[in-house]
Amino acid sequence: MVRKKDRFWRYVEDLDGRFKCNFCRRDFAGGASRIKFHLARVKGHAIDICANVPEDVQKKAYLVIGGTNKKLKSASSSSNAKESKTTSCSISRDLCHATNSKMCGKKDKSAVDKLLARLLIVNNISFDVVQTTSFIHFVQGVADYGPEYKLPSNLTLQRKLIPNLKVKVEEYIRRIRNSWSVTGCTLMSCIWSDLDQRAFININAKSPSGAIFLNSFEVSKDKITTPYIKDIISSVIEEIGSDNIVQLIIDNTTNFEFAGDMLIAKYPRLYKTRCATYGIRLLLKDICEEVDWVQKIISDAKSIVSYMYMDSIILSLMREYTNHKELKHLRTSRSSSCLMLQSILNVRDELQLLVASSKWKELNHNEKGISKEVVASIIQSTEFWGQGKEALLVLEPLVRVLRLVDSDWSTAGYLYEAMEMAKEAIK
Repeated sequence: MVRKKDRFWRYVEDLDGRFKCNFCRRDFAGGASRIKFHLARVKGHAIDICANVPEDVQKKAYLVIGGTNKKLKSASSSSNAKESKTTSCSISRDLCHATNSKMCGKKDKSAVDKLLARLLIVNNISFDVVQTTSFIHFVQGVADYGPEYKLPSNLTLQRKLIPNLKVKVEEYIRRIRNSWSVTGCTLMSCIWSDLDQRAFININAKSPSGAIFLNSFEVSKDKITTPYIKDIISSVIEEIGSDNIVQLIIDNTTNFEFAGDMLIAKYPRLYKTRCATYGIRLLLKDICEEVDWVQKIISDAKSIVSYMYMDSIILSLMREYTNHKELKHLRTSRSSSCLMLQSILNVRDELQLLVASSKWKELNHNEKGISKEVVASIIQSTEFWGQGKEALLVLEPLVRVLRLVDSDWSTAGYLYEAMEMAKEAIK
């Protein structure tokens, strides 16, 4: 039932759970709060405001739902219709924010984080999405707009928003292509494999005006031969015109190298450049696999990580001593050795306390080829920590250069100086 202490309810007709506004005769169901916002003329909440409600009734309704006298004075002091409308909108926005805070209680970031995690899991969305610029801009845009924002329907997305975005993308591509006749472009080609071990050759074009994706060719690994690579890249060159291409950047693998030589012979105006990212990765690989003492340090570090994560009991004990600091695992990327070693060096004292504890001595877990005693001896070895620090000093400068060149923007102007600095640091 309607609370009688709210004096303005004489302007509302109670119809057994439904309420009718006596000014515009509009029906409202689902609770008394909807008719309150209707009479207070507060926009949002999917409720139409009353256009016929007198000013004194609006003020009463506004105060009942949590508005302030200060805002009301600000709204009523203006006699100009335009100013009154602007103030009313300001009241609506402020009240909407206040109501939203009242409905949600205290700001609870963990609750919002859980909603995001649920969204990603239920819709099978990659976790990497939260780090993309477009997603960050969307979240910031919603926050700036406020609680009044409503998501567009799927039909609006399909019939309006996506087609409009497609037009803008096509305009961007057209602008980039038109610039090639003036500045030329760089053709970049690389090969990669997905989780199903399918191989693809991607070809992109980059110029001072921007970068665009040209084509992707799915290839079987037995077809990745020099003539095949040469024919694929040649077809793209013919499509965009050899006069519009300044240089060709390709992988440093043997097949791509020979294919590049054949393309230079066919198109004499092209200039072939080796991929800096691929070259630095090979350099890191050679250091980690060919330099004996570095190889041993990486192997010992890998043994520590493998043992600590082999069992939930050991992992729980390690986290207890490291204050939940995690160790990095060795991945396929060439920089992972450096990251793994860095994560171990950061918790040197904690790991040494761990292997000297009585809880460690009570453990009875051994992995294939790795025993508790071997791991303890590595952690207690002064040589491991000394050479580990030295190996890190060698690898870090190259990893910094790798991160520089393996980015989405041109780093050609910085590459030479970065490599010179890396050489001096290694020396």
